[in-house]
Amino acid sequence: MMNNKLKNILIVVCIVVAMLATSLYTFNAGRNSVLKQNQDYVKSVVSEKEIKFFDEKTANTLGEIYNAIGSEYYKDVDNDTLNEGILKGVVESLEDPYSEYFNEEEYKEFNQSSEGKYSGVGIVVSPGEDGFITVVSTIKDTPAHKAGIKSDDKIIKVDGVEYTADKMNEAVKVMRGKEGTKVKLEILRKTSSKMETLTFELTRQTIKLNTAEGELLKDNIGYISVSEFDEPTYNDFVKVYKELKNKGMKKLIIDLRGNPGGLLNVCAELADFFLDKGTIVYTSDKNGNKEYLYSDDAAEDIPLVVLVNKGSASASEIVTGAFKDRGRAKIVGTQTFGKGIVQRIFPLSNGRAVKLTISEYYTPNGNNIHGTGIEPDYVVELPEDIKGIGVKHLKEDTQLQKAIELLK
Repeated sequence: MMNNKLKNILIVVCIVVAMLATSLYTFNAGRNSVLKQNQDYVKSVVSEKEIKFFDEKTANTLGEIYNAIGSEYYKDVDNDTLNEGILKGVVESLEDPYSEYFNEEEYKEFNQSSEGKYSGVGIVVSPGEDGFITVVSTIKDTPAHKAGIKSDDKIIKVDGVEYTADKMNEAVKVMRGKEGTKVKLEILRKTSSKMETLTFELTRQTIKLNTAEGELLKDNIGYISVSEFDEPTYNDFVKVYKELKNKGMKKLIIDLRGNPGGLLNVCAELADFFLDKGTIVYTSDKNGNKEYLYSDDAAEDIPLVVLVNKGSASASEIVTGAFKDRGRAKIVGTQTFGKGIVQRIFPLSNGRAVKLTISEYYTPNGNNIHGTGIEPDYVVELPEDIKGIGVKHLKEDTQLQKAIELLK
């Protein structure tokens, strides 16, 4: 059975989102109470060690900046805007692209995405180390997928405005919007010989994720694609699995290509479904504290092949790493994305939240794959001119062909 402490806490492992707020006029008067509240909060969440990140010198300097903006800045700026800037700035100072402050609206959008429904174009992005907003994957049958946007594409402009990795959340907010409206993306794509700039005009639609879809192939081989690890994913997967079993499935291909990750407890449940007693994954924080997720004795005894590619990230890599290290499945495809760190959501006051990187995760054999990814047992490249992957494109999907060959 999985460690309940981890299983029951919402932990986000995903390639996509300090309580210091006073107004200009009450800044100095409220500083001491705000400082004490935040020190107490940090002590309760992080450790018993007091963290003094907001001293008198900083408070005075911030007050001077506020006064200068209020009296001299060429536009009027409301206090809420300035206070939101303080909150975002505290988290941005960590220089960690995966740690984010969410205002109330952003937190609602984040929760909607985790529930598997939002309005947009169907792109999963990550802040790239090169400073670009990097496409991890596109969601099947969405505007971005149909238009041909690919993993590793770099989004450089949205509706004519330039965005870099540190402004990724702002770009995502612009890409989302009312169903039926249009958004223009300018993308940088590396081809075999050069960097190419492409422009796409996409029409937003409601993205309702059916995160697990299956089909029975010849020779009683089942195929289930898992697009993300959201709240409904495990139950959706088990439902499809049982349907295929009732149709005579004897072997299974799990397709995690383009799966950007999601919730740690959900991907661990899926891994547990196929693993007997042992370690699925463990995390280690800055103090060396380790927490383990275990699989129990019960396991579905069926031959497995897992498909992965560069778009397989985070939670997908946890499943892949557990299966590979424990010899439970053959891994086919190309090197995975390489995100081996864990984020947790901390709800704050007034409907806000902060997402922080809290630990690194390790596969059962003790491997941290951050920045490197997982190499498949069978490296198989796709044809450059392939129009799609999956069952509908079986004749050109060389990775799926290899998976079928192995199971035969």
